Amino acid sequence: MNKKTLSALLLVTVGGIFTYSCKNEPTPTVRYNEFMACQFGPDMSSDNLTAMISEWQQLITSEELVGAWGYSPASDQNAWGEVGWWELEWTSKEAAESAWAEWESNEEAAAWTEKHAGVMQCDGPGRFKFDGIFPIPFETYGEKNPNGYFYSEFYGCNYNEGSSKEDALAFVSGFNNAVAEADYSETGYHYGNYFAEDNTATNPNGQSADFIWANFTKTKEMNDKATAAFEAEVQEKMFPLFSEFATCGDNPDVYHGWTLYDVDNKDFMPTFPPQE
Repeated sequence: MNKKTLSALLLVTVGGIFTYSCKNEPTPTVRYNEFMACQFGPDMSSDNLTAMISEWQQLITSEELVGAWGYSPASDQNAWGEVGWWELEWTSKEAAESAWAEWESNEEAAAWTEKHAGVMQCDGPGRFKFDGIFPIPFETYGEKNPNGYFYSEFYGCNYNEGSSKEDALAFVSGFNNAVAEADYSETGYHYGNYFAEDNTATNPNGQSADFIWANFTKTKEMNDKATAAFEAEVQEKMFPLFSEFATCGDNPDVYHGWTLYDVDNKDFMPTFPPQE
């Protein structure tokens, strides 16, 4: 793994991706997700990253933080370029704001930030904020990787004229059923919809999004299998329905991801690969 790939490991994505279940629920549970853009420094290495995350875990005090994940660019064609992401998922916006206020006044947190600045620096004040839903539990289509790794795709989407978040939420049940009837076995496939709090924010190409559709799988190979299953068994039935209310970009940003924290397994630590 090269330095750029190792670098973006450090984003923190929070638990709904891995822990959410929607059994018999007409509307998925909504979480509150935040993404911080991160730049990586000259001290980035698997050992330094492990130390940084281990020490960060010891500073977590809020039970409202569901989980955390890091993302590293898996392509040099991403709209966000070499930017990495730290994603946090909370039980609510209020819980996130309370935890951030505590963090910003915490001297140990400030010392941790300064100590590891050569590994990674993230834009906390400029974080992007979303309501997130994750309608398929992580292990529905295969056990998760024990080292914490996953592969992800992020599509920026906009509502068609006259459509809204309610249309996106109504689409979920039918899509879940179509996926269940297709061959997604052992892919680890699950997905998230992130509904933007501020849809005027733009990427470096000047593109904005009303919501983000994210696909998650165990590996790039399993992502390819899931894509083949979608094209063979899901697309024909569900894409016309989706296209009635939204349009997404043709090319997703793709990332290597790592579980950094799980409120249901607080002792978990990812195993990062050695830097090449």
